[in-house]
Amino acid sequence: MNRRYFAPGILIAMMTLGSCSSQKGTPGEEETQSSEEITISKTQFETSGMQLGKPEMIKFLHSVRANGYVSAAPSGMAQISSLIPGKVKRFAVNVGDRVNKGQLLCVLESTEFIQLQQDYAESFSRLKSVQAEYERQKSLSGENIASQKIYLNAEGEYLSLQARCEGLKTKLQLMGLNVDKAEKGFITKELSLTAPIGGYVSSLLTETGSFAEPQRVIMELVDLNQLQLKLSVFEKDFSGLTPGLKINFFSPNNPAKIYTGSLLSYSRTIDAQTKAITVIGNIMPADKSELVNGMYLEAEILTGEREAMALPDEAILKSGDARLILIQKTAKGNDLTFIRKEVKTGLSSKGFTEILNPEGLENVLVKGGFNLVME
Repeated sequence: MNRRYFAPGILIAMMTLGSCSSQKGTPGEEETQSSEEITISKTQFETSGMQLGKPEMIKFLHSVRANGYVSAAPSGMAQISSLIPGKVKRFAVNVGDRVNKGQLLCVLESTEFIQLQQDYAESFSRLKSVQAEYERQKSLSGENIASQKIYLNAEGEYLSLQARCEGLKTKLQLMGLNVDKAEKGFITKELSLTAPIGGYVSSLLTETGSFAEPQRVIMELVDLNQLQLKLSVFEKDFSGLTPGLKINFFSPNNPAKIYTGSLLSYSRTIDAQTKAITVIGNIMPADKSELVNGMYLEAEILTGEREAMALPDEAILKSGDARLILIQKTAKGNDLTFIRKEVKTGLSSKGFTEILNPEGLENVLVKGGFNLVME
């Protein structure tokens, strides 16, 4: 193939030879102009799939980059633990199981649970006789038959025992026990732990036969219907954020799958170490079933849009810090001559780059320019 153009290395060599020769006319503008020209044939142009074009109006979206993870809202997560020590007797669920609010999760055996029921049953049975004595002394005191001291002692014993009964009753109710049976003397050794929310079992942190302390988490639940975005945005990008902005996000493991949401709120405190704020966003209901709690993701918060003149990214060639394009200068016979021109660029989006100085740009080589210069 007959190629008649100058690669960058050849151009530099020609400029050097020209400057060293005193026999070749006047150096200056004429030499510089020729050194920037690239000439090819129309056949080369067509077979290489090159195309000409000009800047066109493109809509650019202003956005803020962020990263973070999928997290359930505080009301959509629950850690299950026991209020008193006990041994895990059996589990009624496994990791990944769907559970409803109030459903049995596991059963513990606890001697302290037995003792609480016994204390309550004894206190409850004594309360009736102590109350009767208090009522009797109150009546006698009103008729000035019994001394005030005896009455006050009876009142104090009654009120103290009543408070003890209420305290034990409340503890047992917090553990999910029906106290009516305990009041009748029926004692159970098994403590049942139930689900405080509906959702999925996300983790089991102990096993059958292990001892469960009150501060030890036995399992965790998560409600996928309450999943949300928890993103970090740097301090410099904070000013453009407002509730309601659209958020596009994806998992780095599957960047082709784009999910959408919107900005709900953001913190008013900047983290001293990361220099970022926390942004909370919602997730479209249809997408929540495909996401899991704790999934890392990257996001783009769309803060606005504007239209600007732009060229395809392929038309813009990099040369150090400069950005160049090739413009057709002449077309003589079977020859096409191109000249390089530096342009100033702005935003880039979806294969287009904004041109800040688009005036007079016609017949721009929008496709094939990179190969042309590199050959």
